[in-house]
Amino acid sequence: MEKYKILKDLVSINTINDKENDKFIKYVSSVLESKGFNIDLIKFKDNKKCLVAKSKSKCNLCFMGHSDTVCYSDGWLTNPFILTVKNEYLYGLGACDMKGGIAAFLETLNSIDVKTLKCGIMVIITYDEEINFEGIMNLKDYKGMPNNIIIGEPTDNVPIISCKGCLEFKTTLNGLSVHSSEMIKGDNAILKCFRYINELEEYFETLKLEKNNNFDIPFTTMNIAKIIGGNAINIVPDKVELLYDFRTVFPRQNKEILKFITGLSKKHNCITETLNNVLPKINENEKDISFIQSITGKKPKGANYVTEGNFLDKNNIMILGPGPVTAHQVNEHISIASYNKTIKLYKKIIEYYCS
Repeated sequence: MEKYKILKDLVSINTINDKENDKFIKYVSSVLESKGFNIDLIKFKDNKKCLVAKSKSKCNLCFMGHSDTVCYSDGWLTNPFILTVKNEYLYGLGACDMKGGIAAFLETLNSIDVKTLKCGIMVIITYDEEINFEGIMNLKDYKGMPNNIIIGEPTDNVPIISCKGCLEFKTTLNGLSVHSSEMIKGDNAILKCFRYINELEEYFETLKLEKNNNFDIPFTTMNIAKIIGGNAINIVPDKVELLYDFRTVFPRQNKEILKFITGLSKKHNCITETLNNVLPKINENEKDISFIQSITGKKPKGANYVTEGNFLDKNNIMILGPGPVTAHQVNEHISIASYNKTIKLYKKIIEYYCS
């Protein structure tokens, strides 16, 4: 087989916003079918498909990935859809996030006869991970999904065992619009927004006191992301929309923050909509963590972001894939050494959970 053929083929498929989702899913299906997997293609809205493949009726390990990539921006030195080998690196859109991980797992199957394994392997490929997590939301309750899950997101072969949660809010503050020359007769919604933000900042300081050292940033963070308001310099603004989020480090904090925001919104007589409420996912299985550390030689850590694993009701989820992590960057790439190591690690993981 041509070197890096699978990754080359995957990169050549344009899955920006899942444009060629069908082509991508069919390609992965054909590879898995040739290895003895049974294929289940599940169609959702706009003809987008998820793939669920099983080597046996009962599976003890699941490999998970997503088909979509982000858009590419100006500045690429190579064609984003042609895998380019240069100076021991593999360049291409999605080579890192996360076609590299998917290709590495498919390559692993070249050295394993799944029919001889005691336990089965499940492979899940979703869509729309980069924007709305729609694919995993549709598949999260799939019957028979095993508890042991490897997500092939890029980590440069450093195992990720925890992912922060996410709470996203939109708060609308209303005022009264008048001409700026008579501002005392109005009610400035922007000034009301500032007062609201000041209390958010005070609350954030209390969140920083509680730490979870699984994460590089060990406390729950808050980001004021967007303020929309005002029409003209001579008009008192009568409406402001405020967008902000929290990245939580303990599951109970989601409920605590929701309670605080509800009380704060009532105090300021404003309306708050919860846009997203995703719990953190923390793996506490010492035996499995010890195993993954022993084969990678790297201390497992936490990620400050959300992955598809956050949506699953499983307690042994790990994220492991090639690197360096150049996701969403111009000239996205992984190293050949890291890619080859990922293949070896995936083989050890399959042997551990399925032999």
